[in-house]
Amino acid sequence: MNNLPIFKYQPKAYDVGVFKKVPAQNCSICNKETDYIYTGPFYSIDEVDNVCPWCIYEGTVTKQYNGVLQAAVEYKDKLLSVTYDDESNEYLYFIGYDEVEPFQDDKLEELLFRTPGYISWQEPQWLSHCDEFCAYIGYVNKSELSAMKIDLRDEELFAIKENYGIDTLDQVSEDSGIHLFQCLTFGQHRIHIDHT
Repeated sequence: MNNLPIFKYQPKAYDVGVFKKVPAQNCSICNKETDYIYTGPFYSIDEVDNVCPWCIYEGTVTKQYNGVLQAAVEYKDKLLSVTYDDESNEYLYFIGYDEVEPFQDDKLEELLFRTPGYISWQEPQWLSHCDEFCAYIGYVNKSELSAMKIDLRDEELFAIKENYGIDTLDQVSEDSGIHLFQCLTFGQHRIHIDHT
């Protein structure tokens, strides 16, 4: 793994199941030999298989196939999604169901087009904090989160109540998945709860 790219917002990409270690094969995009292929989400009209980490990291796959790697991202305290429109040959940006002008933001570009997504039962949502996207730590269940003794601040507990209608993590059902994120500035943890 010495010659693999490291992703700012997905630092554990090779441990969380979005890349699969395989016998050496050629990447379908760059045709270079790789031991890892991307198995995470990719939102495009075309089905794309056998993509190496470098083609994700450099944005080659999203450029070639007009796709994005994230379903929805928390951007400026709102949920943003981006899709490619074949008729207009451009990316369309949506806050909720409302189309908005595209954002020119290097961090957003890196997350949407050059950061591996994560696998969830429902639509993944990438969280942010301190005007920066968080790092995805991984999938945990309720017991694992309790064992980690992660202290969620009041603002996160309020967000959980607002978004999921629960007052404490004890109310999260056992068959729900918890996706753990961490603020890159202060290290605060955030969670996205994924219901089956």
